[in-house]
Amino acid sequence: MVKKNNDAAKAVKVKSGGQMPAGKSYSKPPETFGADVPENEYYSAIAGKIKLVKWGVILFLVIFSLGGMILNSNELNFGNAGYLLKDIDIPGQAKAKPEFYIEADEGASICYYKNNIAVLRKNRLDIYNIAGKKSFISRLAYSNPVLVSSEKYMLSYDLGNNKLEIFNAFSKVFEYSGSQPIYGACVTDKGNVAYITSERGYTSVVYVLNGSFEPIFRCFFENDYIVAADIDDKATRLAAAGFYVNQGDYLGKIALYETDSEPRVSTIEVPGERPYGVKVTESGVFAIFDSSLRCYAQKGDELLKYDFKSKKLAAAELGPKLAAIVLSEPTVKTDNRILIFDEGGNILYDNAIALEIIDIKLSKDSKFLYFLARSGLYKVDIEQKTFESVEGEYDETADCIIYANDKNIFMYGLAKINVLSAK
Repeated sequence: MVKKNNDAAKAVKVKSGGQMPAGKSYSKPPETFGADVPENEYYSAIAGKIKLVKWGVILFLVIFSLGGMILNSNELNFGNAGYLLKDIDIPGQAKAKPEFYIEADEGASICYYKNNIAVLRKNRLDIYNIAGKKSFISRLAYSNPVLVSSEKYMLSYDLGNNKLEIFNAFSKVFEYSGSQPIYGACVTDKGNVAYITSERGYTSVVYVLNGSFEPIFRCFFENDYIVAADIDDKATRLAAAGFYVNQGDYLGKIALYETDSEPRVSTIEVPGERPYGVKVTESGVFAIFDSSLRCYAQKGDELLKYDFKSKKLAAAELGPKLAAIVLSEPTVKTDNRILIFDEGGNILYDNAIALEIIDIKLSKDSKFLYFLARSGLYKVDIEQKTFESVEGEYDETADCIIYANDKNIFMYGLAKINVLSAK
């Protein structure tokens, strides 16, 4: 190998002007490259025009970019640029740790957001990546912090006070500037928002904002205390759940609206019960009351009334496709019944389980229901109508299932996040 390399070096040296090998003759090539060649005026003119167009396009792009950044300075900033880069699959990105600590207290509100864990406390919002490192901090001053999220934004508000803010993973994108208190709020995957407040002369008012945070609809309630409101992903339909006291008894109400028209679509009255939650589905509405789960069509026709009878509502979750509840005997915590309903009011799963259930969570794809019991974490396969234990270790203080998708299950307990595989 060394000899071959030396021969190659010698050959290169000869070609570079060294001695010519014996027995070879060379003739000098004609000198054509240095001679003057007459210029073709036609092609020269075309080249000049192309160069002029090129510089014109570059100048236009520079002016267009600068103009866009100036006119849309609120939306085009370094924070949002980083937010865009966040979703690019870069080799070496943080991998999920099976457990990590967070700074949280008893009143903290915790949610999952774009492969991060967000923790809202009275004095700040912290975002942790799934490796347990903080990626964002925002200083706040709340008394009763509440945090909810969607695929696009996180929404935080101070329950009973006039503070509401919306964040992405890198910056604050909206801040409520009203003087009236906030009593509830939600944000959709497309970034539309609904929030409950009050105004002079009205007990409750519900506002709907579009993805640019501009008001597109509002509805007023003179006597009803609205406790929950929800909109569909495109903010075309609104459901508001509330109550008022009528002759010493509660009168629950569900008000349905279409946000492109003023008249109320339907008003549903439920005597003797207060609502706890409402969820807009693709085909109608789920609503939870003191002693019943109800399902309605878009125009307000009742599809289901499931009476809890003497049972106590131990846990509930209303999703865009399914509703899940856990009913228990008032005196026996280990005698629980899990029920799962579809948006048409059909019972998909019904099973009595001799376990004390602490929390439940529907998976993002609505294929599974996870429930946390004192004895472990379990997964219900809704289609197969079976349940099994989920393998994996987690802290014994875990008492909340934050989120579950087709990859991981995120749980929280005593300032620690546990991540279990969903496979």
